[in-house]
Amino acid sequence: MPAVVAPVSAVERAIQILRAFERHDEYSLTELVTLLELNKSTAHGILKTLADNRFLSRDPETLRFRLGPALIRLGHLAHEQIDVRRVARPYMSALVAETRKSVLLGTYHGGRLTIIDKVDPVGTLHVSAAIGQQIPFSAGSFGRVFLAWLPEDDVDDLIAGHGLEEFTPASITDPGEYKAELARVRELGYAVDDTEEFLLGVRAVSVPLMGPEGVVAGLTIVGFTSRAGDQPGERAIKAALAAGREISAQLGADVTELDGSLEENPRQPAGVSPSN
Repeated sequence: MPAVVAPVSAVERAIQILRAFERHDEYSLTELVTLLELNKSTAHGILKTLADNRFLSRDPETLRFRLGPALIRLGHLAHEQIDVRRVARPYMSALVAETRKSVLLGTYHGGRLTIIDKVDPVGTLHVSAAIGQQIPFSAGSFGRVFLAWLPEDDVDDLIAGHGLEEFTPASITDPGEYKAELARVRELGYAVDDTEEFLLGVRAVSVPLMGPEGVVAGLTIVGFTSRAGDQPGERAIKAALAAGREISAQLGADVTELDGSLEENPRQPAGVSPSN
């Protein structure tokens, strides 16, 4: 029998306070204490903690509390991730069935990629990656489909602040070369890691998933160099591009803007047959 975990009272009270704002835009400390029948000292401590972490903001003149910017960001992330997973999952499954390779879905925030969904082929070798796993921004083709559409100043700040990590001998660590590759990704509409830049023995092709305001997520097909028929080739690139276009359309992107960036003959990963 699983252990019974008691609810944490302070967390419950914090949730009560936050949910009170579903009914009204702002409250004073006294109003919240009265409405929720809380101890004033306890409520004051919780409110201060929430405000310190920007889950609430407090007007310096009226001393009244409102929902803070941290909740806006979390709400945006939750909406984005849930919607993207729901829309992308059928296409991911179809890509796995067609290519017999693992397909990863990821988002980008604060210089890190986060894997938010994954579909693996049944009965065959597949890449080891966990949902929730975070990856550096410069990680092979996956990172490039996000950075390629960031403002150049943001890319410069990322590189200046974090550098370009050398994951393998093939990793691009020169800023000029890396930015030239980002320009190529924008031109083609997809990114390829065909030289084992991020992981030895692994090659990948990645496409951006667009929303009305830009890149929402990235989709990556992963194969192994040790298996000649398992490396993402021209067929996988075309399938990824088609899936990315359909998903982007469902996410609200203007796909006519994407059409101009797609080549008739996609770049083929080194040493890979067009049939893959």
